[in-house]
Amino acid sequence: MVLLSAASLLLCAPSWAAGVLVLMSDKSPPYQEVADGFRVQLQHERPAVQVIVEASLERAEKAVTANTSLLVSVGMKATRAALALNTRAPILAVLVPKDSFDSLALPANEARRSISAIYLDQPYSRQLAMIRMAFPERRRIGVLLREKNRQKLEALLASARLQKIQVTGELIPNASEIIPALEHLLGASDMLLVLPDALLYNKNDIQGVLLTSYRYHVPLIGYSQALVRAGAIVALYSKPQQIGYHAAEVALRYLDTGDLPAPQYPKYFTVSINQQVARSLNISVPDEIELQTALQRREQEQ
Repeated sequence: MVLLSAASLLLCAPSWAAGVLVLMSDKSPPYQEVADGFRVQLQHERPAVQVIVEASLERAEKAVTANTSLLVSVGMKATRAALALNTRAPILAVLVPKDSFDSLALPANEARRSISAIYLDQPYSRQLAMIRMAFPERRRIGVLLREKNRQKLEALLASARLQKIQVTGELIPNASEIIPALEHLLGASDMLLVLPDALLYNKNDIQGVLLTSYRYHVPLIGYSQALVRAGAIVALYSKPQQIGYHAAEVALRYLDTGDLPAPQYPKYFTVSINQQVARSLNISVPDEIELQTALQRREQEQ
């Protein structure tokens, strides 16, 4: 029995002796929360796995060891730094926008290296399902995008057709056209869906968008807790800690099987509702937890 147990331990040794290097783009709280959530969850499941967190990209090369089996890069800056490291360890990029990751230019020598991601974005199907559940009487959704994001609009329209929701999109050349296009769009919309776009919805412009939608009595659907605090009626997003937990699950799968899954949307998510905005617009809204639970149940049943 003792010999059999020892043999079993030896068979498991490559996974348990493995090391994971977490590279953060910087020391800002969201990146730190992802790293902390990842480390806590992974070491809860596999206490013997060494997890090194490095916030200085300049020291990243020295942090790579012979036992580094996986690189977890938090943010696009860290992902680019991970690609430049002198190691063949696979990369799991997290907290990265889908567009940025998908357009990442890989070095020629990275063709056979395993690289995957957990996107920052929420899938359109989840966002539209939330709107349908929370506001069943509001089926005309407006969305404002830059002209370069035409393919994104087409994907959203395809997802909306499956859920029998009408989506009207306005494509504009640059941020200076936001308000005129928005006023045209709001006249034919029951709700305004705002998608992440740092060039379109920056700190200077988002307040104008919120005020204009409020003036038209069209509630705004956001993508972050900050937008809910600013005046969006509801937002669907993944907290950094939730991304960290998801990343730990993917890392455990890799340590067990040696395979990274395809890039994917966040598994865990949060719904936040601004009750004050809902009352001001005289709109009935469900309970946050009930709505989030209903969305989770929907995805489990699919």
